[in-house]
Amino acid sequence: MFSVTWIITVVLYLLSFLGIVVSALMFAKPVDELKFSFMRNFPFEVGRTAENNAKIYSFFIYLFAGLCFSPLIIIMGGKSDLAALKPMSILTTCCLGLAGLCFIFLNIFDVTHTKPHISLFTVFSALVILSGGLVFARGLTSYKVYSDHGHKEIVFLVTEILAAVSVVITLLLLLNPKLKTWPKLDNVDGTYKRPKRFVLAYSEWGLLTILFFNELVFFVQLLK
Repeated sequence: MFSVTWIITVVLYLLSFLGIVVSALMFAKPVDELKFSFMRNFPFEVGRTAENNAKIYSFFIYLFAGLCFSPLIIIMGGKSDLAALKPMSILTTCCLGLAGLCFIFLNIFDVTHTKPHISLFTVFSALVILSGGLVFARGLTSYKVYSDHGHKEIVFLVTEILAAVSVVITLLLLLNPKLKTWPKLDNVDGTYKRPKRFVLAYSEWGLLTILFFNELVFFVQLLK
């Protein structure tokens, strides 16, 4: 059932993600004389171009990353009858939290630091996929445990399906062949500029959104 802790945590988590999106749209300045776009600009460019408002964006990404670990408060403080799932829940939370930390470092090491940035992107991708897989596994296990006790908890079946969809979407995003040639620019009248859809940039925003979704699904599972 809903608890005060669960409600406060989820609301803050929603606000942190919304804060990242809104601050990016409001404060990011044009790059190459083109308006900011999630399809074209990297997350780190928000902080680089927002000038005096960069601290607001930074506040929200740090808050988001911190709240990725917040399910631990619910897990350690709850009295769930699924105590056997606690180790899996802790592992899932740590995976989600580490992914949140990776996003912070993606904002620190921009693409001029190519090797660190690509390494971080690779780790970030792996953690997002793993978190989706763990949320799926927890949903599957929870549904089986409740079913064995004669309770058909449809919420676990739904979260299991949502997590599976999340993993598939993540894989499709990462299997995009254009990622192999992500630095490729368009030649516009002799000047090289980014295409309107810059694959590495929108992949980073996409992974952030999937991470956000995975955590929400996990929060739903923690209601039981």
